[in-house]
Amino acid sequence: MKGRRNSLVITLTITFVLMALLVVFTSRLIFRTAFTSVEELGNDRTTAISADLENYLDTAKSVLWLAADTVDHMVANGATDEEIVEYITRESANTEQQFDESYTGIYGVIGGNYVDGVGWTPPDDYDPTTRDWYKTTIAGGGDVVIVSPYVDAQTGNVIISVGRALSDGKSALALDLTLSGVQEIVEDIQINGYGYGFILNNDGLIIAHHDRDKNGLDFGVTAEENKLFSEIEGKKKGSFTATVDGKKCTVFVDTIMDQWYLVIVTKNSDLYRDPTYLLIISIIINLVVFALISVFYLLGYRSEQKFNAEMEELKEAERRKDYEAKILKLEKSAADSANKAKSNFLADMSHEIRTPINAVLGMNEMILHESKEEATLGYATSIKSAGTTLLSIINTILDFSKIEDGRMHLVPVEFETVGFVNGLVNSINERAKSKGLYLEVNVDDSVPSVLLGDDVRISQVIMNLLTNAVKYTEKGSILFNITNLGVEDGKVRLLVMVKDTGIGIRPEDIDKLSVSFERVDERRNRNIEGTGLGIAIVTKLLDMMGSKLQVKSEYGVGSEFSFELPVEVVNPEPIGAYKADKKNSIKASANSIGIKVNDAKVLLTDDNDMNRKVAANLLKLFGITPVICSSGGETIDKMWTEEFDIVFLDHMMPELDGIETLKVLRSKQLMGSAKIIALTANAVVGAREQYMEAGFDDYLSKPIDLAELEKMLKKYLPKGKVELLGNEQEIQETTTVENEAVSEISAHDLGENSDNYGTEDAEYCSGSGLEKLRELGLDTESGLTYCGGDEDFYLEIVGDYGASAEDKIKELAGYLSDGNFTEYKILIHSVKSSSKTIGAMELFKKARALEQAAGEANEEYLKANHDAVMNEFRELSEKLKTM
Repeated sequence: MKGRRNSLVITLTITFVLMALLVVFTSRLIFRTAFTSVEELGNDRTTAISADLENYLDTAKSVLWLAADTVDHMVANGATDEEIVEYITRESANTEQQFDESYTGIYGVIGGNYVDGVGWTPPDDYDPTTRDWYKTTIAGGGDVVIVSPYVDAQTGNVIISVGRALSDGKSALALDLTLSGVQEIVEDIQINGYGYGFILNNDGLIIAHHDRDKNGLDFGVTAEENKLFSEIEGKKKGSFTATVDGKKCTVFVDTIMDQWYLVIVTKNSDLYRDPTYLLIISIIINLVVFALISVFYLLGYRSEQKFNAEMEELKEAERRKDYEAKILKLEKSAADSANKAKSNFLADMSHEIRTPINAVLGMNEMILHESKEEATLGYATSIKSAGTTLLSIINTILDFSKIEDGRMHLVPVEFETVGFVNGLVNSINERAKSKGLYLEVNVDDSVPSVLLGDDVRISQVIMNLLTNAVKYTEKGSILFNITNLGVEDGKVRLLVMVKDTGIGIRPEDIDKLSVSFERVDERRNRNIEGTGLGIAIVTKLLDMMGSKLQVKSEYGVGSEFSFELPVEVVNPEPIGAYKADKKNSIKASANSIGIKVNDAKVLLTDDNDMNRKVAANLLKLFGITPVICSSGGETIDKMWTEEFDIVFLDHMMPELDGIETLKVLRSKQLMGSAKIIALTANAVVGAREQYMEAGFDDYLSKPIDLAELEKMLKKYLPKGKVELLGNEQEIQETTTVENEAVSEISAHDLGENSDNYGTEDAEYCSGSGLEKLRELGLDTESGLTYCGGDEDFYLEIVGDYGASAEDKIKELAGYLSDGNFTEYKILIHSVKSSSKTIGAMELFKKARALEQAAGEANEEYLKANHDAVMNEFRELSEKLKTM
């Protein structure tokens, strides 16, 4: 206790000594820094006032700049003097409120004639071209200039003019400001309540002075003023000491727009009066602070005694808490490390296994294509079935590890509801048929036709439920329902339900469904393939999408899995009855063309042969024979020599892509009045904004929807070239004629050999052709939609797709080997678009994933998945060519 008391005395003594030293040091410091602080204060004041004056003048310059630009444009467009006077009169009235009485209006000389915005009529002998404002403005060469003060011919007052010459070099526009606003600013100039200010121009003319009688006089008449002006010109910005009116003064100077000088003069005796007062106050404050410190020390000493007693009681409890927290942290760290190690192991092993599996499946495909022995083909078929199953299991494990590591992200895109459902039904239908199960599909006819969401992950969720239903059902049926629960805030609430008549689940096992690697009723289900991850992945994916899986099951009777999912609506038009005859409905849609186009000039650019053929055929339906280009460079060359009403320009092209091509067209002024429409397969969120920002007038997603194409033609073609068809008969007749025109598209138009698929393919083009394509898993309804409902043309496009596959596969392999992700992305983008056009939806989705990986330069994903996708692409093309 005694030691602490001694410590308190020593502390207070040291504090007092330090405070005394601080007072001495502060005294010297205050006098030393007074000069510096006063100089900084003066410089800050001049800078602030200069900024105010520049803002005051900049406002007038901005108004004049805008008015001059507008008048310049009016002159260029042949506006009359009356129209120009009307505009500057209106602009004068609108702008007057910004300047109050200091504003005297806009006037100028246009084509040698004087124009005035405030109605002033000059005398007969008034020649504006001899006035200083006109000469200075014309000499400015198009820049906004501030004319030195002069006597106004209209008011007789001293004014400042702000002027700008127009583009013809002879016409000019000006705006007058009186000196009242500047004078008000100058009269308020002081530093710490002392001194005065004034403004000079470069010639020494006093523009504004705190003493109004000196305004307009020349500065530098006396020797003292002449010396002061020389020092002001030499300093331009800063401060210096000078003798003014016989007294030592500090003069602060700043330059305004390189034309005026702002000058503030303050006597030194006034400027340094405050530092003395500051020193006295500083000494008093230090004494008060010392007293307060002493009091706080005493109070703290007493509080410390009480606090120490309380702390001793809490220390032991705190030690126990720290110990328990460390134990919990160690246990959590161990659990996290074990979980991460498991996830890393699964991901690494899945990648390592999938690489040789892809090789095995690829070589097995060669056996299936080349072997003639039935026994060998049987073995190879079994290898393919088992390998595909194994690859599916590995992909499931990879998806699970991605979700566990937080590397799974949702990628929302626009997708058509019917095509989405068709893909699911086509994928599960064969498996159900092979087990003798009846698959019933019910889709609410009020479900919107186009939605926005991650269709890949939504499809993965539903396919897991459908696959499980088929796996665990030996007889009976599978029911797949999609119900519209209503639309709110632009989102539709879909209820998806999968119900089976399978083995069911015991009540005590339902909670185990979402547990990783857990299989319920293991003894009974030991012969059913699977990893036990399907429902776990479904649960996690639904959680990412803001939904939850609901399960109802009766052991031995069957199970019902359902979930509600909010999905953003793109096109609210309902899909209608899903079970209707889609082929007839597609043709009816294609035949309902509402316009006929006459003498329109349309340019179509796409690097993909099949895309060009499809787009050209759709345009033919409207009576348009487009000019065809296959590259950005060819488009530029074509537009050098011809003018077009609409240009459909593909985005993803080698060498010059669509955006780069558009930049060249704009820079060389080749667009004329043409509307440029972007063609793209990237129907993702923000695509429209991206293309509009790049300079396109609009964009059209591929594969091209006939109705959307009609909207574009109606919107952007000149009205005189679009004829609205009045009745159903006229529509039918026009469509019949145009369908005949479609079949006449020549190889010259499309830049390819159109004889590859002629009459010799009669069997392929027969009525059974579509059924064979459906058996291969193609969504022929969607394909027909993209081909305008023309079955023969659709079959021809399918043939083109198969014929071009091998070349694209070789090119893609070369790009991947060279690490050329840019060209790889462009070509796989073409494969993606073509696959969707013919209705190969599964291949479309896989190609889209490769395109995304190429865009991200994700070499690991590309090398792990490229071969499998290319094998599927090759297998489909071989089957198409065989047919």
